[in-house]
Amino acid sequence: MYVGSEVRIGDLPLVCHVRGRGPRCVAHPAGPGMHWEYLRMPLAERDHTMIYVEPAGTGDSGSLPADARYDLDTYVKHLDAVVAAFADEPVFVLGHGHGGFVAQSYALTRPRALAGLILYATGAVADAPMLAQARWNLHRDTDGDAGDVEAASRRLREVLPSHFAHYERRRPEFAPLVDAVRCWPRPAADFAAFDLRERIPSISVPTMILAGAHDFVFGPSSAAALRAAMPSAGVALFENSGRFAHVEEAERFASVLMEFTRRVAHGGGPRHGPGPSVAAGEVLDW
Repeated sequence: MYVGSEVRIGDLPLVCHVRGRGPRCVAHPAGPGMHWEYLRMPLAERDHTMIYVEPAGTGDSGSLPADARYDLDTYVKHLDAVVAAFADEPVFVLGHGHGGFVAQSYALTRPRALAGLILYATGAVADAPMLAQARWNLHRDTDGDAGDVEAASRRLREVLPSHFAHYERRRPEFAPLVDAVRCWPRPAADFAAFDLRERIPSISVPTMILAGAHDFVFGPSSAAALRAAMPSAGVALFENSGRFAHVEEAERFASVLMEFTRRVAHGGGPRHGPGPSVAAGEVLDW
């Protein structure tokens, strides 16, 4: 199934791509500023209705006015509008990277709107050095032009292979994704540092934490830190993945996602499992 949807926030259109069948799962991409297509999960669409968001300022979605900011509060407000548009059935939210920051913040402010939360290759902190590196990666060839999408996308394609576990060995599989990735630099330029560590213990919805063992940004240590703050959450580590387990270990990723959403849908919400120290390839109970 494929359906294109537009969610409006005042005069601002947000484009969503709806694919698959089954429990609804809104997927928010990384960045800020990355296009949704890299996050497509065809295998997950066998068992879920995946709702891929084009965040404001990317793709065919509208852009914010020049005097507005692409900050966390804005993304949370937009995610709330998307969830509400599909909330005639229970809705899960999956956030990847920066999308995980948005998803955590949303779960803290609107827990009753969610069936469950999937935090994928993300963490609870975005500090100033991390954001400075991300902005430099996108802007160093753009002459400071926050609208230079082609230059920013070219820079991202250069650095993205290092975020896979075995890119050179599996280049024929991964190169098409890397070559097609696009990003819009202005949202990244607006984003500010934050720290949610003191707040995330208050997240009350069923939660699953997903991380790649070779992710040097948000890998096992970030997953363990999230689990320490949310001891009833589940954790799955993907031993042959970096930041893109939905591509690097697509079958297992889809299986873990299905098992989590199915258990939550059948009333088996989170329950306490082992402590936060986890090994690659292990799935902790939830």
